Amino acid sequence: MKERIKVITAFILGLLLAGTTVYAATIISSINVGYSNESSKLVADNVQEAIDEVYDKSFSKNPIAAYEYSEQEPKCINGEEKTCVKTDCYKKGKTCKQGTVIKYYVKDNEYHYFYVLRDDGTKIIMQQRENTIRNIPWHAGANDNSKGPDTILPQLEAATSTWVNVNVLEYEPGVTNLYENANTGCTYTKSMTSDYKIRCSKNAYTSTVLEIRKARARMITAQETSATGCLVAKDGKTDNRVIPPSINAYNQGSCPDWMHNYLYQSKNYGGSYNNDTVNENESYDYEYWTMSADTGNTTSAWYVNRGGNLSDPATTYTGSGARAVVEITKP
Repeated sequence: MKERIKVITAFILGLLLAGTTVYAATIISSINVGYSNESSKLVADNVQEAIDEVYDKSFSKNPIAAYEYSEQEPKCINGEEKTCVKTDCYKKGKTCKQGTVIKYYVKDNEYHYFYVLRDDGTKIIMQQRENTIRNIPWHAGANDNSKGPDTILPQLEAATSTWVNVNVLEYEPGVTNLYENANTGCTYTKSMTSDYKIRCSKNAYTSTVLEIRKARARMITAQETSATGCLVAKDGKTDNRVIPPSINAYNQGSCPDWMHNYLYQSKNYGGSYNNDTVNENESYDYEYWTMSADTGNTTSAWYVNRGGNLSDPATTYTGSGARAVVEITKP
């Protein structure tokens, strides 16, 4: 496609450079041919570079761009900083680091920023930077995690159903391997001496609850959050950074910043970016759900909180949302 555009561009430039004659186009293939660009508004100083520049200007809406995440200089936390360093790790055969910022057009005229969860060299699994939907319980009927996220997951799927530029995901909850394994339930040892890492050894709900899913997006699993470094919150220490002081201070910030940024007052908990803008429902994005139930507590499911760790509120809690996890095939 690009070569065809270059041929057309070369012909047009030939007309521009030659005035009313066309023969100048015959020498455009040489990278050493110069031209006068006093009125062209191009910065190139030879014809070949001018062709490339016109092409780039014509196709400035690249469907994908990637930036190296960095909290040090040059900073690149949300992908929009002027100091962001571009990378082409999204190309086939290369690998993006976990946390790499991806700007991606999910469909024509609609793009979002994502963070890389996993890159196998051919496909990238990534999670949206902000909450995609908000203020929705995991399971609304009762505090019961055996039903699975049957309230929030269908709403996430509906909200992303028009994202035609991401792969359609087909999986069976509790059966299909999602990143680490197929478990839909996770727990941890409630001990002050525990490392408070998620353990996923059995399913809390099965595919008979939600059936096979076929959608453009899914929720993150607790295993995937654990793979980024997230630990479970534990009581026993007051965090004086927060007003009023908060418990569950242990393990705060165990998640990398990019996992819990864009949540209400995340800076107060060691994050680097807040999202304190009131949304249309006049409430904030405090947390976001995972797909995983808490097998140690039948009334709870796991979410990533603004403190940067995992907590397990009741499934009917309405202060949380979900972030789209999508898959793209590398160009």
